[in-house]
Amino acid sequence: MMPSSRIVYQDWIVEIGYDPDNRVAPNGGDLFRSDFMSLDHPAAAVLSDADALAIRIERRELVRLAVTEALNNLDDDEREFVIRFHFMGESYRRISELSGRNIHKLEVLHKRSLRKLRKQLAAFVHETFGLDSEVIPDCPICRSPFAAELDEIIRNRDRTATWRPVLTLLKTKYNLSISSPQLLIGHEKYH
Repeated sequence: MMPSSRIVYQDWIVEIGYDPDNRVAPNGGDLFRSDFMSLDHPAAAVLSDADALAIRIERRELVRLAVTEALNNLDDDEREFVIRFHFMGESYRRISELSGRNIHKLEVLHKRSLRKLRKQLAAFVHETFGLDSEVIPDCPICRSPFAAELDEIIRNRDRTATWRPVLTLLKTKYNLSISSPQLLIGHEKYH
């Protein structure tokens, strides 16, 4: 059974996009309840109802902005799917009919979209709610202590050249022995 304090990214999308006036999470809890607020100062524990509501509204707006920014970083197909499925409540069948894609491809698109959103929102979730997201254990780039630097190298590489200079740099500077560019391509696309 999932603990009530855990926030699932997909639930965020449904909560934020589909029914913005409903503060109740799918598991029955309140996503923005006051126990997520910092209680470093003793006076924070005695908030008035108006102050608590103001904090909830502010927190909701922060979440909405973070999710919107993360959505804007998705590919067009991924963003369109997330909007249709989560915000508009359309089914796989309906999206398949409209887009001409088979349902299996939509399922793959859905998983990839959520994976990207999870990665993009991980720092925000940690900072705002104190929750850590899982790092994909099979990816040596994600596991590396230099993951941010490696992401920057991959993102800024010369797209007209082969992957060889990147593979060489990873081997010499970061001691990462990656023999195939497919791992880097997969990391860039899915992580």
